[in-house]
Amino acid sequence: MSAVDSIGPVRVAVLSPSDDPRAIEAASVALEWLREHGVRTLEANEFIQAGPGAPKCDLAIALGGDGTLLRTARLVADDEIPVLGVNLGTLGFLAAYAASELTDALQAAYDGTLAWEPRLRVKVEVERGGEIVQSQIACNDCYVKHGVSPRMLQLVSEVGGSKMAEYRADGLIISTPMGSTAYNLAAGGPIVDSGTQTLVITPICPHSPTHRPVVIAADREVRVRFCGPRGEGAATLSVDGQWGIPLEVGDTVTVTQAETPLRLVPPRSTVFDVLRAKLGWSGASA
Repeated sequence: MSAVDSIGPVRVAVLSPSDDPRAIEAASVALEWLREHGVRTLEANEFIQAGPGAPKCDLAIALGGDGTLLRTARLVADDEIPVLGVNLGTLGFLAAYAASELTDALQAAYDGTLAWEPRLRVKVEVERGGEIVQSQIACNDCYVKHGVSPRMLQLVSEVGGSKMAEYRADGLIISTPMGSTAYNLAAGGPIVDSGTQTLVITPICPHSPTHRPVVIAADREVRVRFCGPRGEGAATLSVDGQWGIPLEVGDTVTVTQAETPLRLVPPRSTVFDVLRAKLGWSGASA
């Protein structure tokens, strides 16, 4: 675990959805509080306009749900800027603070008592005709899935240079530990503790009942080749639910561990606390 420096003399970016009245109000409260305490701030538009690679801020505060935090991470993780999430949604596995604790979160940032932990990210590349045509970074997951027409896909996977499986399925998910509670969980994949250096490969509605999720070391390269069916928009690749591209037959998606992790101010509750509280894992009272 690494400490975040005192926030007093630095600049803080506040990012939130522009179409959510609750998030807009929370952002206004946060910006006013920070400015009253002498903290230099950047609003979402200013932050984005600063451009990639610029020394924009020392902490990014994401006000919203897990999707907002992931969008913020896509903007700041390469620059090694820590992300602090305040959950304004319902479930929320990634945020450190609840909506009612916004002032507490700001005070902790101001006092310099926050700490960040590294979260594994992966590089996702699309190879077509021997050339890399797209490259993205994922914090949660990437997945190949059928397009508009719900047709079963033919996918061939390799792990560490060795062929693993041929799938006929609705798709295939490759998830980080942080993303294991997202689409991977909905597809029946395992929940992975955030501190592990692993990836999960989970088929989506496979035709064969013998195809099961697989957990591998994070430093193993994963390759998924799209073999059919043919047709425009038959398959798509999605990264963190934030970016996507149609695939062509013969395209290969390669997933490798990213060099730079996400610096996340972690939730004070464990993932298992959230599961017990919000998914009913506590069971019946004795």
